[in-house]
This record gives sequence, structure tokens and C-alpha cells, in this order.
Amino acid sequence: MNGKGRIARVGALIQEEVARLISRGIKDPRIGFVSVMGVRMSKDLRYANVYVSLMGSESERKSSLIGLRSSAGWVRREVGRHLHMRVLPEIRFFADTSLDEVYHLESVFEEINAEKQRQPLLQLNHFEVITELRNARSFLLAVHENPDGDAIGSMLALRLLLQQLGKSSITCVCADPVPSMFHGLPGAAAIVNAESDADTDDYDLGILIDCGTFSRIGAAADFFASEKRLLILDHHQEPGESGSVGLVDAGFAATGELIAELYQAAEVPFTADAAACLYAAISCDTGCFRFANTTARTHRLAAELMETGIAIDELNARFFSDMSPQKFEVMRRVLERVTLYHEGAVALSWLTAADLQEIGAVNSDSENLVNLWQSIRGVQLAIFLKQFDEGETRVSFRSTASFDSAAFLRTLGGGGHAMAAGATLELPLDEARARLLEALAAWPESPWAR
Repeated sequence: MNGKGRIARVGALIQEEVARLISRGIKDPRIGFVSVMGVRMSKDLRYANVYVSLMGSESERKSSLIGLRSSAGWVRREVGRHLHMRVLPEIRFFADTSLDEVYHLESVFEEINAEKQRQPLLQLNHFEVITELRNARSFLLAVHENPDGDAIGSMLALRLLLQQLGKSSITCVCADPVPSMFHGLPGAAAIVNAESDADTDDYDLGILIDCGTFSRIGAAADFFASEKRLLILDHHQEPGESGSVGLVDAGFAATGELIAELYQAAEVPFTADAAACLYAAISCDTGCFRFANTTARTHRLAAELMETGIAIDELNARFFSDMSPQKFEVMRRVLERVTLYHEGAVALSWLTAADLQEIGAVNSDSENLVNLWQSIRGVQLAIFLKQFDEGETRVSFRSTASFDSAAFLRTLGGGGHAMAAGATLELPLDEARARLLEALAAWPESPWAR
């Protein structure tokens, strides 16, 4: 069959299936009487434009079209049950009117997106999340900028779970390179940097891991489409992206704990590869089980992961003890710069791209160093400022229970845990430092301001 014949055949099959679904009734009260008039396929078969006749008043017709477009993802999945194609076309609904009217209805798309953005995150339980994963065919996974062990470990563990569920179309993206200490984790080499030209248009479920908003994933946000379904898996005390669904629970010590419970909900046993990824997640986010977020559940999970036979001595050495000469020089430099404020309650240090170049180090050589000056007696807040790109400063906070780092940094577009949070300021380092210190002095909830 030639290309035109295949396009026509696919269009006819989709028209038949969509008409059948609409006649049976889509469970959306906004959809009134609708007839499918035709389907036009794009030449690459990636889009199916479904033209429908809408009955009723202008308001009712508009409401029906909004309802149809909101149901497009469900319709696509249902059509996929009967249409066996390697890449299932995206379903797009249009009123069967003139081309000018089609252009005019772009405003309807904007209204749909605006309506979606006004909806708060819909909280799911573990079993509902598993249903979301089972129903989707292709996935786009992303974690926050400057990824840590919980972000990388959780994403790779979820990737392995999806593979166990029979899924093969899985893309993992991150705005920044994977830190070298995590290169040995199973699947780490498959993580795509945000600078790549990877084709992610075919995914039908996007997943944000260890963060809740697109603002936290940096350049990786460009891979996501606003009309696609979005699932959030996170343990931070911050609201998720509006219009999404997810499981967000600050009671977990790490997002890795949440992913581990998804394995249990899906009745999928831990493999040694999954255990290594999950151990990276929970051990790194608890400071090798030293931080206050460590719970009895954390230790029980660690024991269960150890029972798979993973070599935790090697993993612990890689995550917490293995230090290159370059990292040692970075550590020495930032420790020399530690400055105390507010009678020793705040400790701050900084690092620049010029420092890294001079030392011959890389960005990941600066990871977790902020914990060193947090250990100074009397320090309630440790701050680490990094300017690796011109005009941009990355901020890392580590604090005691007396200061809510996440609440403070949310005012600057960041977020995280109450005692470990971060943000990116579009300011050069000196200006960022001045702004932070000024804001901290005025922050009414600062313990040193009482």
C-alpha cells in the first residue's frame, strides 16, 4: 500500500473508533450532541485531526469542544486498543467549520490550558498511581536541576519498575549532567541531558520526580507539552504543578521511599539493580541515615534492600567517602571562604566556575560540601552559593529545625525540605549574596531575629 493509501486507511479507522466512543457517550457533562464528520491525518501519521459537528447554542458548542479536547488523551488510549501502530497518533478535535474558524478556536485551546492551570494537584494513592503507569504506553521522566542521589536514584528505580510492568518507551531527562558518583547506577547512562536533541514528542505521560513544578527542572521543562498528562511523585512540602495528578507526601524521608512503596503496590519484587538505585535515594537524602528525617521505615527499607545482595560498603564508599584530588581542593577552597553572620547562626561560602576551571574540577565536585559548615557548633543555617553560569547563582540551604529553609526559598522561586532546600537566582553571585543576607535579616521567622 502506498503512503497516501495508508494515511487514508488509518484516518478511516480512527474516525470509526472515535465515532463509536462518542456514540457510547464520553463521561463528561460538557459534551452535548456531537457527530464525527471526518478525520485528516498528518503526513507522518503523528496527528489525527478529528472534525466534529457540534449542536446547540454557541455556548453549548464551545463547551462540547472543550470537553472533547479534555478527553483527547482518554480517547487516544481507547483507540489504541483497536489500532495497532508503533506510534499512536495524537487526537486533536476541531469544529467542522471553515479554516478561519479553526484558527479562531485557538482561543479555546488557551481557555482549556487556563482552566487546567487553575485546578490544584489531584492527590492519588499508591494503587491509583500504579493504574496511571499501567494505562500509559510511553513516558517522559524528569528530576530537578542539580540532581542529588534521591533524584537520580528514584528516577532510575522508577524506570526499572516501568520496565518490570512491560513498558519500553521511557525517556529520562535532566537539566544537568548526572554527578559522577552516580554513574555506576543501573540505567544512569540512559539519562538524557536537556541540551540533547532527543525526540520526546511521543510520550503520553510525563512524570516529575523529587520535585513538583516545571520551574524546578530547568531546561528539561522544554521537553514537556502542556496538553500532556502530568504525574508528580515527590516528598517535598510544596504544592505540585496545577492541573496535574500525583502522590506527594512529606512524611517520606526520601522520594525513594515512595517509589519503593510503588513496587509493593504493583507486587513487583526488588531486583538488585532496583535496590541499588533505591539505596542511593534513601541513603543520600538522609545523610547516610544521620539526618532527622530518618525513620524506622527508612531503616526497614534499607534492610530489605540489603537482602537483595547489594554491596552497601561499595555504595557507601562511592556516595560518601570517595573523594578525588580535585574535590579535595574544592572542599579546601570553600572551607577557607566560610563566613559567619548573625553571631554565628548563619554560615556562608561560595564557589565559581573560575574556581572549578583553575582546580580542574567539575560541578559535581561541589556536591554535599555545604554539610561541612552546617556542622559548626551554633550554626542554624548553612548557605552555599555557586555561580557556574554568568548572571545566575545557585543557592543551597541546610538548616536545623529552628529555620524553615523551604518556606524562605519559596519566596525566591525555590523549594525543598524544611531543613534542606535550594533555589536559582538570576543574579550574579555578589548581588545574590547581598539579597539573601538582606532578606534573611528581615525574615520574621528567623531565630536570630527574635
